Amino acid sequence: MNAPTCPHRATVAAHPLADVAASLGLGDADIARRLAFLDVGAADTAHLAALHAGLGDAQRGFGDAFYATLRRIPELASLLPDDATVARLQAAHETYFAELIAGPHDEAYVARRLQVGLTHARIGLKPEWYAGAFRRYLSAMLRTIRDWAGDDEARFLATYDALLKVVFFDLCLTLDTYFDADKRTIALRERAIESSVNGIFIADAEREGHPLTYVNPAFARMLGVEREAALGKACPCERQECADGGSNNCAGPGVGALRQAIAEGRQGYTVLTLPGDDGREGKGAAPRHLELFLAPVRSHDGALTHFVGVLNDVTDRRAAEERLMYLATHDPLTGLPNRALLLDRIDRAIARGRRGAPGALIFVDLDRFKLINDSDGHAFGDRVLVEVAQRLRAAARDGDTVARLGGDEFVLLIENLPGDAAAGVADIAARILAALDAPMHAGERGNHESREIPLGASLGIALYPKDGDDAATLLRHADAALYRAKEGGRGGYRFFAAEMNDEARDRLRLQSELKRALDAGQIAVHYQPQVDLASGRITGVEALARWFHPELGAVPPDRFIPVAEETGLILPLGEAVLRAACRQAAAWAERGRPLPVAVNLSPRQLRHPRLPETIASILAETGCRPAWIELEITESAAMADPAAAQAMLARLRGMGLSIAIDDFGTGHSSLARLTRLPVDKLKIDKSFIPAAPDAPQSREDAAVVVAIVALGRQLGLRVVAEGVETARQRDWLAAIGCHQGQGWLFGRPQPADAGAIQTTRTKHAADADRRAA
Repeated sequence: MNAPTCPHRATVAAHPLADVAASLGLGDADIARRLAFLDVGAADTAHLAALHAGLGDAQRGFGDAFYATLRRIPELASLLPDDATVARLQAAHETYFAELIAGPHDEAYVARRLQVGLTHARIGLKPEWYAGAFRRYLSAMLRTIRDWAGDDEARFLATYDALLKVVFFDLCLTLDTYFDADKRTIALRERAIESSVNGIFIADAEREGHPLTYVNPAFARMLGVEREAALGKACPCERQECADGGSNNCAGPGVGALRQAIAEGRQGYTVLTLPGDDGREGKGAAPRHLELFLAPVRSHDGALTHFVGVLNDVTDRRAAEERLMYLATHDPLTGLPNRALLLDRIDRAIARGRRGAPGALIFVDLDRFKLINDSDGHAFGDRVLVEVAQRLRAAARDGDTVARLGGDEFVLLIENLPGDAAAGVADIAARILAALDAPMHAGERGNHESREIPLGASLGIALYPKDGDDAATLLRHADAALYRAKEGGRGGYRFFAAEMNDEARDRLRLQSELKRALDAGQIAVHYQPQVDLASGRITGVEALARWFHPELGAVPPDRFIPVAEETGLILPLGEAVLRAACRQAAAWAERGRPLPVAVNLSPRQLRHPRLPETIASILAETGCRPAWIELEITESAAMADPAAAQAMLARLRGMGLSIAIDDFGTGHSSLARLTRLPVDKLKIDKSFIPAAPDAPQSREDAAVVVAIVALGRQLGLRVVAEGVETARQRDWLAAIGCHQGQGWLFGRPQPADAGAIQTTRTKHAADADRRAA
């Protein structure tokens, strides 16, 4: 039977729900087929139309009892929160009930019914509640139609039968939307599972071995199998190779716990480790790690039917975690354990030492690394550190720990020493020194020639548990022993002794007091004259720092200058001395007797990039002319990085300052490099000045001094001899052509206002005059 038609109907294909209708197979033919199956014909439509017209407004109110019932159902309370919502929904339903009998029941009517079904599905209205609405409606309509039909029994039956047909037509449409929504949800979930990057599988929980009933593509990729071939195989955690410990072992630390979870029907987790030769990555590939989550699935009666599993490849994450853990405990340059790992191992070793397994800590510090780093660059410095690490590994015993603390500081943890622990560690220390004594080879910058770079190291040794009962104490004591080894001339080792603690505390106090003295302006400057050996007249003075502490008294320079160098306080100390020297030079010039002042520059000052700006600022502040200041740098400081030193000295000399090389002869400079430095004066180190120049035992030192004087004159440089203490030395130096002398013979360092400079000038000028006569 053909369904009734309407000349102004909207077809399903033109409706927004066309895709829903299409998935339900609701084309024009299907709608007609459904109506025909229910025997809906023109007579039914006519009976319902007559009822609709006859009832008029009387059909309003059919939803009252329905909604009163709905509001008593707890599950629907959230859907019907207030009277306004109920009134709006009831009005919509009354319109719906009116349309139900109004007809026509065509494609447009179907589209509206699909919309109702989808809305109910979306808001969570269950089908039984939807059916309940129809039941109450039909019950109400039974009496209504009876009253409307009166005594016409045939009219009543025909009309009510037509209503039943249309109601069942609507119910079928609504249920179809629920089924379609479920199918769409299932299809969407299936699509998500199929496209997931995680491996997903379903295993039969009721069969032995829990065979797989479903696997997604990611599962097949992870395990390197075909999907079809995986079906029916055992669950990954139940595979024989996960239990036999053979070459194909894929067991993880939690496989046993996971199997227990399976036996108990609960959730489980583990990480499976698969060999790299699974056919996916090739023989010898690194193993892969798969996280496995397993959850049980139960039927409506609680029976365990399936397990759902998820595999997540965490190989890269594991590798990243292992790398981070490695970096957290190892030095990235040398691959040695770092401080964190070393401290942990020291604590463990000390605990074993208390039980009769003593050992030692050897603190290793390279003797010339700063010089290497500055002269050859950080890249070569890194090569040196890697080479040192390799040599230390080779010198250590199996089982000993070689660690790098930072910079050029290394530590060896020596465990399980024999009965005579000191002798045992001394042998190891000797091997370390021998291993580091061999020089490295490096190409000369600018050419391909190879040159030898000397290494060498100093070692500090602390024994445990005797010298320390914890890692921090043991390290501190080994460091104190190292400091003593360096004081002893480097290239050796020292054992920790209790008195070193006192020395370390003294150094720390000295550092604190020196900083306080600099802040308070307590550093004084004394001046020692430099005398022209031919005329005996003062040609200049050297500014020397002096520290007079209110409690410690006069602190010698050889005690506080090294502390200043180590701590960086040499920068403010050097500026303070330079400022005082400039101020004094300006004062002398103002009194009519300008006198050049020599000021020492530390290696750290020479390397500071803003040194020229600092000096220019001090000159401007004090009113001192550059020509009144001579800067002294040690030969070793200049040779640490000749190119950088040459550039810096050229800038300083360009400002009008004079440059002198101090302690000449002790730095083993090459003449080629020396001639390229922009300097004006050489100062011969006092260690070369012979006490008795004409004595046979002084022949070698005398020859060195003669050679330096000749070299200086040949290069057009002024030559100053330091440490001149006797007239005999003065006369000999003058005879070999040395220009100037400095030492106690001419005066000790004195304050500028002591008057000694003027006296010394007059006395030695008179002596020179007598010698000339």
